[in-house]
Amino acid sequence: MNPYWTKGMCVEPSHHDGDEPWYEEALVPIAGRLFPPRFRINMWCAATEVEMCIAVTIEQGGFTEPQNAISVTGISSGVEKDRVRAAARKLALPLALATMPEDTFEQTSHGWKWVVVGWSPGSTDRDQIALLEELRRRCGQKWWSIYLPRIKKTAEIVWQAPADWSTQRVITKLVCPTTHVGRTQAYADMKAAREIGLLPSPSTA
Repeated sequence: MNPYWTKGMCVEPSHHDGDEPWYEEALVPIAGRLFPPRFRINMWCAATEVEMCIAVTIEQGGFTEPQNAISVTGISSGVEKDRVRAAARKLALPLALATMPEDTFEQTSHGWKWVVVGWSPGSTDRDQIALLEELRRRCGQKWWSIYLPRIKKTAEIVWQAPADWSTQRVITKLVCPTTHVGRTQAYADMKAAREIGLLPSPSTA
């Protein structure tokens, strides 16, 4: 680890042999930010001297880790390692992603590349807190069991709505009663559907 990691949680890019094709993929939008579809990060906590390497995959707007994708060092107990992995998925990973600098990744003509050498989550502003909550949602199992199915249903309703109806009418008359959410959440679900390609963006619709 670099010497400037002195306290708290520290995050750095990670690269393993065999990951080279990952860098040829285009960045994808997630909650208003751009991320590679596959990447690795190292997370280290100075207080506990626990270090983790996490391989992250983005699918349908959600973050997943392939089997055995979180390696843990600094702990000998298998039970403790499992607890650390669970904590990483629930909070540490979303926090690391939400506090990434804006220029963490750069799109290139052949894919993408890391721009920063590392970062350390500190105090978060209002926008980062909102992003953190959204990324926690997208890193959790409920994204696949509750949120994504609802987003897909919203997209289906919008596609099948009468062509002469306004977006507001579709949301209030069709989406909200069917998906049992308020208008604010219905609009957010429609935005997410556009983000992951289930609906065309307004500029291309």
